[in-house]
Amino acid sequence: MTIETLNDKLLVNKSNIFVYIELSKLVSSLTANVLLSKEILKSQAGYFNIITGKYFSDALCPEWESIASELKEKGPQKDQEGKIKTNAFINTIDQMSQQECIDMVFRITALYEKVKLELEFPD
Repeated sequence: MTIETLNDKLLVNKSNIFVYIELSKLVSSLTANVLLSKEILKSQAGYFNIITGKYFSDALCPEWESIASELKEKGPQKDQEGKIKTNAFINTIDQMSQQECIDMVFRITALYEKVKLELEFPD
């Protein structure tokens, strides 16, 4: 068994510290002002490309995958020539209502809290 295989097996039970660090940065910007959630979600859309399900435990991966999937369900916005104008995350967030954005912020924040508990980081 290689070290990488062993590390992969160890990470199955808990989320990776990387996801905790990146989610903490994302959540700190998202919770700064809930009323600006749409604009903040769009400005932080890069996190949804950086953070993938593989960094989460088996228990939390489906939750992140669901969030990421919903945030890109409208696909990228394309111009008349078929060139991408905005990526799928920004295009989808643009089409979400303010309440949907607020709800998404709460879902992301709740997932962050679960990761924090899983890694046993108290407040």
